Amino acid sequence: MVCLAGCGLKYNPVPSPSASAPIPGEKKMAVSVSDKGIVLTWRFLDESGQLRYMNIERSRLGAPGNVCRDCPRTFERIGQLTVKDVQKEPPVYRFTDEHAEKGNIYSYRLKICTETGMCRESPVVEIDYQ
Repeated sequence: MVCLAGCGLKYNPVPSPSASAPIPGEKKMAVSVSDKGIVLTWRFLDESGQLRYMNIERSRLGAPGNVCRDCPRTFERIGQLTVKDVQKEPPVYRFTDEHAEKGNIYSYRLKICTETGMCRESPVVEIDYQ
């Protein structure tokens, strides 16, 4: 008899090289805490003029001490911003996750999409929300 331990989830599909390539104009997302929740801030310069919207996605890793970092993450969309939402130069985007619960560890990423519907994912940022 063989016993195996694991989280019981299968791995996510591996993205094609074009889907994981850096997105032109993308700047690293910063994550911080405010009295209203978790605040995500990032800069993005769309030099091509083809970007239309950004989905903000969140994954809950679990509570400290009960985290499976090797398990695949399931992200859910928690917000969306259009490129036109910010008119500053250089554009600074800000999103507050007011539904995050203290005592959990969260991962966030952006899904940045063009007018043709082609989307790419940003690098993931993580925060232990206390």
